[in-house]
Amino acid sequence: MDRTQSMLAQVLRTLLIVAVLLAGRGTFLVEVQARTPTPMEMEAIHVETQKAFEEFLQLWQEERYFEMYEFGRRQSKELLGLEEYATRMVELDWVPVQLAPEKPPVVSFRFQTMLYVEATIVFRHKSMVDLQFERSQAFLLLKEDGKWRFDLLQMIRSPFYVPVASNP
Repeated sequence: MDRTQSMLAQVLRTLLIVAVLLAGRGTFLVEVQARTPTPMEMEAIHVETQKAFEEFLQLWQEERYFEMYEFGRRQSKELLGLEEYATRMVELDWVPVQLAPEKPPVVSFRFQTMLYVEATIVFRHKSMVDLQFERSQAFLLLKEDGKWRFDLLQMIRSPFYVPVASNP
């Protein structure tokens, strides 16, 4: 019985030490929930996102790939260098012409720093300019360093790549 009590006391001391250490680090197990943005914050995010998306789309239409690269997410830039990205974009057969006029882009919020912009884009073939089609696409945007960033891997696969959107 003494041995059992001794082991139990040692386990309790160990648990107490772990709890004190975790509490001292500020990582004690506490459930934290993200705050829902206010309507004013949502509107600001929408306007900011819309501006970034329009600027990015304009660069894409003008085939200014080096400047588009600056809109890329950090992870995308680690996987694709500037020259490789520009080369892959030049090799694509399709380029956007405009947003479909009857279908404005829709911003789908996931978090304050993560969202999707769903847009219907008119694409044209680079060498056969009369060949065009519309394609609905969802663009994942993440806010990094205070700016909205795009997935460059999605861009080198456009217009045929579709990111997997998780249910909110």
